[in-house]
Amino acid sequence: MMKLDDLKKDWQQTITASVPDNLDEVITMLEKETKKMDKEVKRRDILEISIAVLLIPVWVYGLFNSVSTMQTIGLCIAILSCVYIPYKLVSAKQITPQKNSSIRDFLLTEKQKVKQQKQLLESIVWWYIAPLTSAILLITLGATVNESGFVQINTHLFFYYGCVVLLVVGVYFLNKRAAKKKFGPLLENIEQRLAELTH
Repeated sequence: MMKLDDLKKDWQQTITASVPDNLDEVITMLEKETKKMDKEVKRRDILEISIAVLLIPVWVYGLFNSVSTMQTIGLCIAILSCVYIPYKLVSAKQITPQKNSSIRDFLLTEKQKVKQQKQLLESIVWWYIAPLTSAILLITLGATVNESGFVQINTHLFFYYGCVVLLVVGVYFLNKRAAKKKFGPLLENIEQRLAELTH
């Protein structure tokens, strides 16, 4: 990340006095907020990627001991999900480098970072929740298939699926709230500062 002192120096050399006097303070505050966001995202990504990597051998072992076609499909989905999720998290942090080191370019970079993280959480259903939930359902249902090829669902499974549904709904709404409450206002703040620079 480019240094704030360099940005301020470049700003003073290139921008006229029509910009608000407290812009340096605003940029400093924005930098603190985005740094805090970066740390939270880094911790989240390390946790999620570590879990995904550790689960792959478990799913592979299960694949070699699968008892039904349904379970095999579920395990394959689980393996692919554990490969794709780390890729998706890393891709969301890929930023297009700016040509200059001006404050405008700094804000554009931060805008891209925040926007990508916001979109990541908003789309969590299709790249995280849906594949993992499908995998869990197929793996557990596949384990109950009898010799005739029919699924045998008992009370314990109904209770288990109820817990899974509650967990899935909770994950969805927590991420939706984070996208709206955490990344939304920060993105609006950055866009507002960019708008001030163009006037």
